[in-house]
Amino acid sequence: MVGFWIRGAQGAVKGVKALSKMKGQKTVGQVKSDAAKSKLKMAKDKLEQTFKKSDQALGKLKKTTDRIKWYQKAADKKRYSDDFYKGKK
Repeated sequence: MVGFWIRGAQGAVKGVKALSKMKGQKTVGQVKSDAAKSKLKMAKDKLEQTFKKSDQALGKLKKTTDRIKWYQKAADKKRYSDDFYKGKK
């Protein structure tokens, strides 16, 4: 829809009729597509943040399990050594 300008005596624009399109104005479809794009971008960023947090949690879990395995190995070495059964420390 093309707008009609209301011009005054000297050619100055005094107003614009309702529902008229301004020069360079986005259409409804363009506004909706821009909104959809930004919504998708926000969802993508949120998903990336979730992945980063889960990676950090998994990294901590791996450190913990490695530490537990090390202590279990050390305990097994001590438990199955001859000194343990002979009463020596």
